[in-house]
Amino acid sequence: MYNSFVEIISPGELLRPLTIDEIKKDEYMPKTRNKIIAGVFNNLDVMDKRGTGFLRIREDLEKWELPPPEFEEKQGWFVIRFRNPNVERVIDTVKFDLNERQKKAIEYLKEHGKITRRDYMGAAGAAKTTAIRDLNELVNKGILVVKGPKTGRGRYYTFNLKVS
Repeated sequence: MYNSFVEIISPGELLRPLTIDEIKKDEYMPKTRNKIIAGVFNNLDVMDKRGTGFLRIREDLEKWELPPPEFEEKQGWFVIRFRNPNVERVIDTVKFDLNERQKKAIEYLKEHGKITRRDYMGAAGAAKTTAIRDLNELVNKGILVVKGPKTGRGRYYTFNLKVS
């Protein structure tokens, strides 16, 4: 879960010959990867309306005036992303007096939902010490919050949801 989207990552690719384009157009027939598991779920009434999930998702998103889901396959995983533009972060870069590197970091965060020091270095073209200083300044201004360990690997930054 990120500030402006939810991403669901499922191991395994789509069951061929199904493609993402067919899902987007609702031009596919449901196929079962594991008929035994599907049968058990069906018998337990845990699975409902087989083959209608993507259609029902799109209908609900339209009802809530949200954009359609984004689908992606990458390196053996299937990804579906739900965006909510109503919570896109709009940071007043003038009010907060951000430098150009920090503005690039804000754009990176809007796209990815979080940023690490290493990500900042790449996105902003900054040295390690500069990245640390800039990120700390964004935290001190209340724009970002720190997540993960206090230092080192696993530490990352996200938008402070209380700031607009």
